Parts: sequence; C-alpha cells; structure tokens
Amino acid sequence: MSQQLEVDVDESGVAHDETFPEAIEALRTRRSGHNFDPDEDIDDETLEALIEDATYAPSSYNLQPWEFVAVQDDENLDEVVDLAYGQEHVREAGTAIFVVGHTEPETADRVFEEWVEAGRFDEETAEQVKEQTVAGYESERAGRDYAIRNASLAAENLLLSAHARGLTATPMSGFDFEGVSEFLGLPDDKIPVVLIAVGPSGGEEPERLPRRDVDDVLHREEY
Repeated sequence: MSQQLEVDVDESGVAHDETFPEAIEALRTRRSGHNFDPDEDIDDETLEALIEDATYAPSSYNLQPWEFVAVQDDENLDEVVDLAYGQEHVREAGTAIFVVGHTEPETADRVFEEWVEAGRFDEETAEQVKEQTVAGYESERAGRDYAIRNASLAAENLLLSAHARGLTATPMSGFDFEGVSEFLGLPDDKIPVVLIAVGPSGGEEPERLPRRDVDDVLHREEY
C-alpha cells in the first residue's frame, strides 16, 4: 500500500504537502499573464537560468530533443508579433522564446553512450534499445509527435521557472508555424512547438478563469 501524504490547504485553496510545499504552491498559482512591464527586460543571467530549468524536463530516454531560440531585438520582436497574428504582449514582454522540437532522434548516439557509462545498460542492450527508439520515429507523424510531446514538457518547466522567479510568462501556439521556421532559420528536422512571452510583471492580472473540477476530468480504470 502506498504511503498517503498529509496535505493541508490554506485559505487560498493551495495545497501544501510536507515535502515540497513551495512546488505545490507554484503549480497551483502559476498562470498565463499578459500584463508585462514594457520598460524592463530580463537579463542574460535570468534567461540562461530559465533555459537551464527547462532542460531538466523529462524526455523520451533522456534524448532531450529540444532547442530554445530567444528573440529580444526590437525589430525582430516586431516580426514575431506579426508572425503571432498581432499579439502585442510579445513585444511588451521584451523576450520571446521559441521552444523547438527535434523530429528525429539525433541525440541518440550520445545519449545511449551515456546510459552505458552510467551503468544503466550494457553496450549490447543499449544498441538494441537505440535502434528500436530510432526506428520508432521514422514516420513523419511519429517524428512530429515526438517533437511536440517532449518540447511541450520543456515548455512547462520554463513556465514554472518564470513564475518561481516572479516573472510573467504566457505560452502561445497561435503563430504562423511555417513563417516562424523560416524566420528562425530552422532546419527541416526541427519544428517550432511553443512560443513563450516572458518578462517582468506589469502588475495585476484579471481573475483566473475557472478550472474544470477534478470530478469532471478524473476517470478511474476506464474512460
């Protein structure tokens, strides 16, 4: 039988378990904001910390099939706003981060060598698993799904990191995917998955819209 964690709930409805209460609070208070301070920007140290936190996301066999393209130049941000169908808060944020996914498991050789070095696989098993993994993403559909799944996990880490650092961030998938690929100079085996506008907060946000209740979304044993 699994151990049941003791959970307390404060007056704001945030649950605090006894191990990582701050993590639970960050999960439940993070929201997508659109109110940025247009006169302030994040510095390089903060940008690099956000990306580092994003790279701690889980991924298929630890292949880490993601890249991050940060756009901060004013003229380039104007272009991003156009590609994002006029979403002006991208410019106001001061930093636009495109989370890019690999459609092919190009990191497999290096990563499976690391599995062997760590003693997780012997060389023969690692080679077999690598071949199966690579073969599993040969189709265009599988490769695209691979990119989207893994890059989305990294994007959520980035959003939580921004929130933990007191920044405002909002994810967007409403942009011209082909136009962005061309604008960023992405190779054919990379696709833009999520655009994240991030920057210092400009103040209060509107009240959060209701979330679907657990009873509505939790299914046990079958749908």
